[in-house]
Amino acid sequence: MRFFSANLQKRIFGILFLTFATTLFAFSQTASIKGTVKDSETGETLPFCNVFINNTTISTVTDMDGAYILEGLEPGAIELSFSFMGYEAQTKPVTLNPGGTLTVNLSMKALETELSDVEIKAKRDKSWERDLRKFENLFLGNDAIAGQSEIQNPWVVDFPEAEEKGSFKAEALLPIEIINNYLGYKITFDLKEFFDNPTSYRIAGAARFEEMTPESENQRVAWEQNRAETYRKSPQNMFRALLTGEHQKEGFYLYGDKAGGSPSMNMRSDIFANELGRSVVEYKPDNLVTKADKPGEYLINMKGRIEIHYQKGYTQVNTYKDAPYPVSWLEVSSGKVRVKENGSVLNPQDLVFSGDMDRKRISTLLPLDYDAEKAIQLQSLERTAQNLQEKVFIHTDKPVYYAGDEVYFKAFFNYGNPYLKEELSKVLYVELINANRDYIIEKKFKIFDGGVSGNFHLPDSLSEEKYFLRAYTNWNRNYGPNYLFIQPLEVLDLYSRVIPDASSEVQNQNFSIKTNQDQYSKREKVTLTLSAKDQSQMGIQALLAVSVIDQTQIPMAPYPVNIAEQLKLEKIPETVNLDRFSYAIEKGLTQKGKVSDEKGKGEEGEITVFVNDFEGMIDLESDKNGEFAMEDMEFYGPMKLAIQAMDKKGKPIENVELVEDLKAPVVLPSNPIFPQTTKADEAIRPLQLVESTPTGEEAEDDTKEKKSSQAIYGDPDYIVTGDKLMGTGNTVDLVNSLAGNVPGMRVIIAGTSGQQQIRIRGGGSSASGSFEPVVMVNGAVRPSVGSITAADNLRTIDPRDIDRVEVVSRIVSTLGEQGKNGVIAVYLKEGGSGSGPLGAKGMSMFTIEGYQPPQSFYQVDYEQEEESMAKDIRQTLYWNPMLVTDESGNATITFFTNDNAGPMTVEIRGLSINGTPISGTFTINQK
Repeated sequence: MRFFSANLQKRIFGILFLTFATTLFAFSQTASIKGTVKDSETGETLPFCNVFINNTTISTVTDMDGAYILEGLEPGAIELSFSFMGYEAQTKPVTLNPGGTLTVNLSMKALETELSDVEIKAKRDKSWERDLRKFENLFLGNDAIAGQSEIQNPWVVDFPEAEEKGSFKAEALLPIEIINNYLGYKITFDLKEFFDNPTSYRIAGAARFEEMTPESENQRVAWEQNRAETYRKSPQNMFRALLTGEHQKEGFYLYGDKAGGSPSMNMRSDIFANELGRSVVEYKPDNLVTKADKPGEYLINMKGRIEIHYQKGYTQVNTYKDAPYPVSWLEVSSGKVRVKENGSVLNPQDLVFSGDMDRKRISTLLPLDYDAEKAIQLQSLERTAQNLQEKVFIHTDKPVYYAGDEVYFKAFFNYGNPYLKEELSKVLYVELINANRDYIIEKKFKIFDGGVSGNFHLPDSLSEEKYFLRAYTNWNRNYGPNYLFIQPLEVLDLYSRVIPDASSEVQNQNFSIKTNQDQYSKREKVTLTLSAKDQSQMGIQALLAVSVIDQTQIPMAPYPVNIAEQLKLEKIPETVNLDRFSYAIEKGLTQKGKVSDEKGKGEEGEITVFVNDFEGMIDLESDKNGEFAMEDMEFYGPMKLAIQAMDKKGKPIENVELVEDLKAPVVLPSNPIFPQTTKADEAIRPLQLVESTPTGEEAEDDTKEKKSSQAIYGDPDYIVTGDKLMGTGNTVDLVNSLAGNVPGMRVIIAGTSGQQQIRIRGGGSSASGSFEPVVMVNGAVRPSVGSITAADNLRTIDPRDIDRVEVVSRIVSTLGEQGKNGVIAVYLKEGGSGSGPLGAKGMSMFTIEGYQPPQSFYQVDYEQEEESMAKDIRQTLYWNPMLVTDESGNATITFFTNDNAGPMTVEIRGLSINGTPISGTFTINQK
């Protein structure tokens, strides 16, 4: 469980410009302002005084007579600001009428004290420099944008002593000049007030924006892109989108605390999928937006603590492991945010931000006259075959596997129109197929935020064979076989070795890497810095899947499918109509079925489906053909169904069957390329042979009976035969019977739920927070996800079908994170179904598979490991499918070498923030 620290403290959103922002309007009439600026004491006119609309690029200077004029202004409420060297800056709120000319004359007051630059600089000492660094962090912000912003005249800022303990104040006699090299603006800021304490901050003043002149075309394009991206993820854009109900399309997903859920963020886990529905729910108030008491103003109802997920961005500061995007929190003291139509906030003093939005200050400001709609250049949102394309690429942690390995992968998607991705598929099919087109493994994965991070297990029983990994969505099938991902995947037996390919080369057009040292010995910590670059070698923010592979066991071998080629979309003719498509977009899992009479004719009737030992119930109806469907389901792992059907007269319908859709036709590559292999005298990893006859001390403890096996977990600590489990009769509680036969195994009640959980002596908490062992049936893992425990998984098995149960109480590193608490491996008799005695008369029993639960890659840490592996022969040393680079394109990873300490391959695949595929391959620790 993750505990949120105090650095996520609340901060009052206090950047005040007293802004009454200009609003787009449907009239062609504009307004003007004119006037004269004078000295308040002498009455002399002031030439060259800056006159500007606050927080915009609209400005002018007075002429030699102190006169000015601003024309072509949009009507509405604005702020008119005046700034002149040696005089107090002033701001006046005014309202412009369509077609009118407003006269605003001003008398400016000279500053009582005016110091020269030399005098100001002479007063600065180390204490002031320390305060200046703090001020820059609080004033400009502390993100990458702030890192490219600079105060040009810091000597104008002073730091008087604050009255409140722990507070920090700043003031400036002259305007602060800021150069923002990220957005391409020079900002002149007249600071009226600056205040900061541990719970709130306030920045008040007037800002005048000037567009900088780009030095090259690339810089101009970069500035335009940066401005558009900054606007997209700004609070202003969020509030604007909330007014129109388009906030999710813009990437803003809002959640509120669930009534009766966890009262504190400190008690939440770091997996958002686990918290959704338990401690947080989607924020959907009855009246989100209401009109305010003034024209053009609105009230957005924000009650309680609102959690904001911006799903169109990346961040390295991950609040949740499964959410690599910025997360913020907002609390509004009045419960209502008052905004203009463009989303600008009129009551910022009531807003309290924490998280990502709290880190953004002056450096992220855009002028109010910035034309976001034009700059972003929204693509067409027509629902066409062209725009609704989706294509998947799979990157695996290794290019070659051995029987018994765990396959970890990352699925990247490219969309015809990224704005429509939330309307597209949520189910990804992943299959392992042999050369005869037989399905060896079939899994389904939940697509989350345009990607999948998943894994599946390769059974020990796989013989050395040429296999193919295939992945697709149901919607993909409409576009033909070329839109399905498929690549050769060789699965070797333990005595095979890959022959190094001399043609394999380092590819680094998108990346550069840097290690903290040149050579590493065994079990030594490696620190690796990655830098992602675009074609012009500029740093780019990206989402990456990164693996590090031991070359002594898996020599460098090329991946057969290129990410850029695979994700390339085709030009679909406009004549292709969606009505011609046969395969639907799947938002969830669907299970179809049919009921029929004794002659096989379908019958209309009422269907009752009992789920998982009658924990839930679903009422359905079959049509005249006897067909029914359970649609848009979301569950992980196996689910047991007990189905009861009645005809219109209330009589039972005996024949119930589940119907599977036809699978996508298998089209294998015509000339697949597999790595060349050879045979070795020794296995790649130790074989664990288990004797069938107990000897010595093992004979005293008959729970340690052994049979010959080559299981991935090695030598079991205990074996319990099916006869012993059934020793108490025909009705057996499998969980408690097993606990009575295995020393150190306990069955406990978890909390107030009444659910049973299993503990094995020596186990520890996994990264997911579980203390339970993993359950395997005939070599296949039955994961515990959500509310399903290991005890629940065991109770799906009929004890009468069990041949034996093998129990491992130690850490099983070959199973990764899920093997940290040991293993309970159930082996069924030949012909055993593994289904428990759920049924009653008149019910048909089935077990269906849901989404494959994601498992974390077990990352060895020799600085923290309590139990050291006897021999570390890991092939994949590091795997991270959710690595995010910062705005400069940099990311740092750490891992430990194994006992081979040889050369290592670094494989990188990913997408830049604008969806461009990028890749890189490197060798480190070259001997």
